[in-house]
Amino acid sequence: MLNLQFAITREDYNNYYIFVTWDAPGKQRSRSRYYLRQMGTIIIFTAVFYFTGLFDRSSWFAFLVISFILLTSVLSITGVRSSIRQQAEKISNDPENAALFNTTNIIISETGISLKDDFTARLFQWPAFIKKQENEAYYFLFYSSLEAIIIPKRVFKFDEHLIFQQLLSSYLSFDAEVGYLVKN
Repeated sequence: MLNLQFAITREDYNNYYIFVTWDAPGKQRSRSRYYLRQMGTIIIFTAVFYFTGLFDRSSWFAFLVISFILLTSVLSITGVRSSIRQQAEKISNDPENAALFNTTNIIISETGISLKDDFTARLFQWPAFIKKQENEAYYFLFYSSLEAIIIPKRVFKFDEHLIFQQLLSSYLSFDAEVGYLVKN
């Protein structure tokens, strides 16, 4: 059994939102489609300008048009993460979502994961978890396609990380552990 007590921060939630929306391994197809759409737009605009004869005008005008197309394309490709971060910050700064950041007592045991804060008490049995994902700073235990328990790795003391890993490997289903990777 493992007992953790912590509150996720707004930054933790923002990182979770960015991970789920953009960075997660299962999102690679969506990222690829997004980049291909952006490149397709560049090609279409360039072809339209070329075939309409707008490039036949002065070289200064052609340079200006190509620069504009490239600039807007680079901004849309590089700005996607900042756009997602802005959405996350809007959610985390909303006063109606303040309960997300309450200090929570989490008990992880053979029966499942229990969460208790000032307003709620929830018990998740191990079969409730459909997916486990992690990055360098967090564990995300999904109990639906949109909702997860966010556990920052920084909250583990000494050997608690090893105990947590052992509990996950013992009780979390294989499908939740890696099955989603096969399905994607």
